[in-house]
Amino acid sequence: MISIFTYIAFAAFGLLLSFYFILRFQAKKKAKINTVEFGSTATTWQVKYNQFSQQTYIRSLRIPLLKKMVMRIRLRIETLSVYDEYALRREVMRILFTIAGLITFIVLGLIAFRPGWLVAFWVFLGVLFLSGILIDFFVYRVEAKLLNQLKEFNNRVRFFYQQTKMVDEAIYESMQFVGPEMKVQANRIYSILTSVDPEQEMAKYEEVAPSRFLKVIAGLAVLVKDQGDVIGEKGSAFLRGLTSVNQELNTEILYRSKLSYQMRGLSILSLVPIFFALPIQKWANSTFPIMRSFYESRLGFFAEVMVYGIALLSYLLIRKMREINEAKYHTTLKRFQWEKWLLEKVPGLQKLVSAFSPDPYSKEHFKLTKLIKDANSPLKIEWLTLQKMVLSLGVILLLISGFIYAHAREKNSVLYTPVPETLFASNVTEEDQKAFEEMTTFDRQVIEDIQQMEDLTPEMVQAYVAEQLGIKDVNDQKVKLATSRIIEKWLTVKNSFLKWWEVLVAIAFAFIAWNIPVWILQFQKFLRYKDMENEVHQHLVLISILREFDRMSVYIILTWLDRFAVVFKEPILEAIQVYDAGPEEALDQLAERISFEPFQQIIERLKLAVVRISIKESFDDIDMEREFYLEQRQEANQRSIQSKGTWANMLGMAPVYALTFLYLVIPLIYISVVESKDLLMRIQ
Repeated sequence: MISIFTYIAFAAFGLLLSFYFILRFQAKKKAKINTVEFGSTATTWQVKYNQFSQQTYIRSLRIPLLKKMVMRIRLRIETLSVYDEYALRREVMRILFTIAGLITFIVLGLIAFRPGWLVAFWVFLGVLFLSGILIDFFVYRVEAKLLNQLKEFNNRVRFFYQQTKMVDEAIYESMQFVGPEMKVQANRIYSILTSVDPEQEMAKYEEVAPSRFLKVIAGLAVLVKDQGDVIGEKGSAFLRGLTSVNQELNTEILYRSKLSYQMRGLSILSLVPIFFALPIQKWANSTFPIMRSFYESRLGFFAEVMVYGIALLSYLLIRKMREINEAKYHTTLKRFQWEKWLLEKVPGLQKLVSAFSPDPYSKEHFKLTKLIKDANSPLKIEWLTLQKMVLSLGVILLLISGFIYAHAREKNSVLYTPVPETLFASNVTEEDQKAFEEMTTFDRQVIEDIQQMEDLTPEMVQAYVAEQLGIKDVNDQKVKLATSRIIEKWLTVKNSFLKWWEVLVAIAFAFIAWNIPVWILQFQKFLRYKDMENEVHQHLVLISILREFDRMSVYIILTWLDRFAVVFKEPILEAIQVYDAGPEEALDQLAERISFEPFQQIIERLKLAVVRISIKESFDDIDMEREFYLEQRQEANQRSIQSKGTWANMLGMAPVYALTFLYLVIPLIYISVVESKDLLMRIQ
């Protein structure tokens, strides 16, 4: 046990140290784009590596778990240094390749110096989870620092702008007082303002900016530098924009701080069973050797599966609840449509899927179609039905295979594993262990012999045991104890087959699995609804700033909304493309594509601003609407923190309780009850 923890500690320390130096190197390294020099060919290893890393990045985004790690590393790199999109992807994959190489080197080194796949598996699992925790720690830490430094930066920009009335000078002076994370971003914003083509540089920065607040500030600075500030009744439009950004920042900083405090240490706590289950099992086997019969039995197998399953599920849920990822737009990746491939290649599958799918004009068909649209999913009704069928069939096969394996494991343990006869047999010597092995061999031979007998009765077994032991008295106490022990083992071996009720349990879980794809769509719909609310609020902030400028138009507002949109990006982009053919028709098309009511109200106001009134008049009450959304968001954040804190505490302690009771307390009670009869017989 100590050696395992030593290996895990050294592996985690090595991974942490290597990851730290990699990030430090990336922070100091300037952004460089590898270019092919004139006269060089496209067969150099640098170009090949660049192509390989770009392709690997795209493929990594198609793998759910790997995608999370890639996006976290990307966010960290975005904050430390400023790259273009291709260089950023290359640097992300370089760090990911390094982490994978370190894990492989550690695991192979352990196998070479101490052969043992179990130890290597535990170390690999521990390093994998610890690497995820470390990446989360670096990401959340850097995000919090960046937000706090951004707030300070905004205040200093306000102060220097009031003095100089020049946005580029205000940003340059403020840049001298901020921390290292914000200084990188401020330097990039200043370079955009002083470049020959600020709009083109701004478009490049929007692709890699780590926060929506930075994009708003940079875009606002470029707009003021181009068109000049507008001084109205409520003061400077630029300063009012900074005030709106600070309001959002305050809400975000408080939410992150409270959530981080509520969920501190729970991710590591949920992993306790993964690191302590095996040591506890070894301790129990050495202290109470009879416990081996439980751990190698069918109940022990299911207890082990439940403990590890609860630990992994709790860990993943806690990490999911702790995430505060901004919604970012990424080009839709065309995933492999395995549903379509199966329907085309497997004969008769199309008819089978149609039989289980709802009728085209039924209420169920309409509800599923609407759910798929609301979740923004590329699925079809037939594909969704096929997913249900495959998942249900997979659950049935997995559970039945698990039941069969559990029976085989229990049978093998009964026949071949030497176990003491009493609960209190501890400190087993070599002589005792040899006696237990001889007893197990004797029992196995007797069981193999009596399986050939017909019309078997307990008296026949007792007589046969007495004959094998060489004892003439059939009623001898030693013969009775051996007979009782052998009959119990024989019944276990005899009943080691798949039961009918186990098949029913598998079918019941398959019915539950049938609804999982629909539940996933409903969850995606919920997340999409929250993203739409946040995006509409962000659009209100943008419009409240842009409406103050004199040369503002509906087309310019649409382009700004497109630059900062995520959920509504594709419909807005289509409206911009057909805007010249007719502004009202483009807005009508946009309204048809988006059924979300708050966004519909923005479209209606834009329609009025096309021909009738000015943009400033059309959005004259937008400040009141924005304040309402801000208060609504603050209340939702409070409820979210309370609910997440409660659930996270329960999930964090659930693996510990499962490990204590399912893996230690309940097995002791079970063995005590089972062996109580034998103990009373020995006392008599």
